[in-house]
Amino acid sequence: MSDKNFDWLLNTPIAHRGLHDETNPENSMPAFKAAIERGFHIEIDVHLSKDNHLVVFHDANLKRVCGVDRKVKDCTVEELKTYRLRGTDNTIPTLDEFLELVDGKVGILCEVKGIIPWDTKIARATVERFKSYNGNVALQSFNFGAVICFRKHSDRPFGQLVTWGGDKLNHFVDIMGKLHLAKWSKPEFIAYDVRNYKAGEKYINKARKQGKKLVLWTINSPEKLALAREVADGFIFEKPCGLLDENK
Repeated sequence: MSDKNFDWLLNTPIAHRGLHDETNPENSMPAFKAAIERGFHIEIDVHLSKDNHLVVFHDANLKRVCGVDRKVKDCTVEELKTYRLRGTDNTIPTLDEFLELVDGKVGILCEVKGIIPWDTKIARATVERFKSYNGNVALQSFNFGAVICFRKHSDRPFGQLVTWGGDKLNHFVDIMGKLHLAKWSKPEFIAYDVRNYKAGEKYINKARKQGKKLVLWTINSPEKLALAREVADGFIFEKPCGLLDENK
């Protein structure tokens, strides 16, 4: 573990894609404003547009959120701004717009998208953009090549995301692969899918003995909230977990 300050990341819950609901879509400016108003840190996702603008959007394809069957990387930022989030008036924010809104008020946990280990273009662009931002930021990715990029080129806290693959074979690959690849990427924290915490507990404990912090995601029920508070250093949540009712 490095000497970086992790207190801000671990001591305050992190709102998954902002505090989103039916009215305020995920990764939208109103969802981010709602999280800021409640004092929660914000988890976001970033892609690169066709013309190399960093944009805040989760999926590689626009279909689920915008109803358009196009990939983010195939659209210019001007084109992306024509699409609406979940049928609302909200458009896809650029990272610059998001940072202008947050302006250091809360911390940011930024997931860099992309799965090809040798393609670190998004990671490098993200690292460069955050060099001029003065607020608290941590970086994470499923792509261990991106995590290596964070370690080499950024002074921000950085982590390796690990998920549940959906079947036994993919689960084995995810657990064994990503946690063992952590030896290569050498993350400072593991961001682990809470849905499969028990199955991966052995490997998580091994990583923690090496000094890695544990951030669980996505906490969306009272039961998962209780588990996160018991075993994790920090957690990423969504509204159904009951946390908001506690903090009214």
